[in-house]
Amino acid sequence: MVRRVQVNIFNANKGKLKMLNLLLAECLRVVNLYIDILWQQQEFTDKFVKYKVETWLSARLQQCLGKQALEIVKSQRKRKKKSKPVLQKISFNLDSRFVDIRFNENSFDIWVKLSSLGNKIILKLPARQHVHFHKFKNWSLKKSIRLRKSFDKYFIDLFFEKEAQPLKTKGKAIGVDVGYKKLIACSNGQIFGKELEPLYKKISRKKQKSNAFKRALVERDIKINEVINSMPVANVKMIVVEALKSVKHKSKGKIRKVFNRKLQRWLYPKVLGKLSRVCEEQGILFKKRDPAYTSQRCHLCGRIDKSQRKGEVYQCVCGNYMDADVNAAINILTWEHIVPMPITCNV
Repeated sequence: MVRRVQVNIFNANKGKLKMLNLLLAECLRVVNLYIDILWQQQEFTDKFVKYKVETWLSARLQQCLGKQALEIVKSQRKRKKKSKPVLQKISFNLDSRFVDIRFNENSFDIWVKLSSLGNKIILKLPARQHVHFHKFKNWSLKKSIRLRKSFDKYFIDLFFEKEAQPLKTKGKAIGVDVGYKKLIACSNGQIFGKELEPLYKKISRKKQKSNAFKRALVERDIKINEVINSMPVANVKMIVVEALKSVKHKSKGKIRKVFNRKLQRWLYPKVLGKLSRVCEEQGILFKKRDPAYTSQRCHLCGRIDKSQRKGEVYQCVCGNYMDADVNAAINILTWEHIVPMPITCNV
């Protein structure tokens, strides 16, 4: 298993940051040039790009960027998109041919040396370790990095790897319902992350791309990680979740504009991604299942009627009265093992 650790390189001097900015801008230009050529030639099967473009970047770096362009084009084809892709995100993977990572030299914890870039440019970029970094002290550091720019700040992503834990053979299985007002509702009745909704509201009030908006996004991501890390999973051997897709797709016009704006700040894939990584590290089997009727079905009698869910409460004619998200979590778990025929309730 591989984990990413982000380090900030804002401590580099102005001259280095200026050179880094020029490098990233040229990399972005070259990748899009390669995308243009590949899309025009309709060549999507090769593993490497055979062409060269006009640039001051080294031949080695051109090859690396050409491979990234090829992956982008292949991904576009795989998704059956007919329009030519354009790379806008400033993010580039550099392997060991370009990177030398040193620790505890001079006044900084980390030094990342970049070379073989072109024009005899060598960049030695400083960074500091942080709490999340120390979590991986017993992992192996990979020799490749990701160099990127986001919100006018520069970052280096380091990658650590370790063998996955063997799956547990003992423990309990739980179903998990991921929601907006309650981030995590478990089939055993436990609920985590009620404090996330105020954060979504806070983000929706901020002006997009403002510094306050960016800080609120970071605060949300940190809180999601804290909530999932706080879940007691020591005695759990399997977690089952819904395989939801396009949670916000076509929601415009169907729900209130204010709520839709808040919903845009709820990241279902991010929650599932974090949860799956925790499972991998703990040796817990992580499974997804079809989400059909989990929120409408009574887990006691099997009746299906969407009117039985009233906000955060689920109330069935059979007498089942409980938290609606916990009821959904129980369905997620029980349908993983036994899938009964649904009984439609018109009461």
